[in-house]
Amino acid sequence: MEYYYTPAKNIDLEKSELTISGFEFTHLTRVLRKKSGDLITVTDGMRNIYSCKILRTEKEILRCAILNRDYNLSEPDINIHLYLSTLRNAARFEFAVEKAVELGAASIQTVITQFTVNKNSISKSKAERINKIIIGAMGQSQRCFLPEFRDTISLNEMIKNTTEDENKIVMYESVHSHNSSRGTDRKKILIMFHCLSDPREDSAKMKLIYWSKITGR
Repeated sequence: MEYYYTPAKNIDLEKSELTISGFEFTHLTRVLRKKSGDLITVTDGMRNIYSCKILRTEKEILRCAILNRDYNLSEPDINIHLYLSTLRNAARFEFAVEKAVELGAASIQTVITQFTVNKNSISKSKAERINKIIIGAMGQSQRCFLPEFRDTISLNEMIKNTTEDENKIVMYESVHSHNSSRGTDRKKILIMFHCLSDPREDSAKMKLIYWSKITGR
């Protein structure tokens, strides 16, 4: 069963109730046709998981009773921060973000490099769309931590920000594989996913498979 998202401000632990609004409300009521008495699982994206029963539908709000609370189920024990160069093909970029979340990324940040085709920063409306994709992927893969989508930076800024980080994996098709993280602390791993042009589907799948071996997802 997939998880649904509501921010912590919508959760009242004293009353053992929570509310769901926005696009998750629309998805639950108009797409899935959920109604009073149905059971759902909700997360606040802060590792809390709530087993709930729908009480009633109010105006643009779904009110639920909290039946049980769990914490930090199935989250990876390593902290992966993905640096992803923007792509000319928006659909493929969104696909990469979606799969990164499903495979366990803790945060995602776009990077502008010398060979990046689209050198524009992510617009506010685009960021909102990507955050919806992240929420959907989190729920679909039964994750309880909401990955952060960070503002675009340059390659030089990325290098400066990661100077002291030991575990770095650069996914670049023209470089031979090399294990540089042997014997180091694998609790935090930085991954740079960059292509000179739009990635071929097979190439993207191979890189995601390699990542799944790291995360165990």
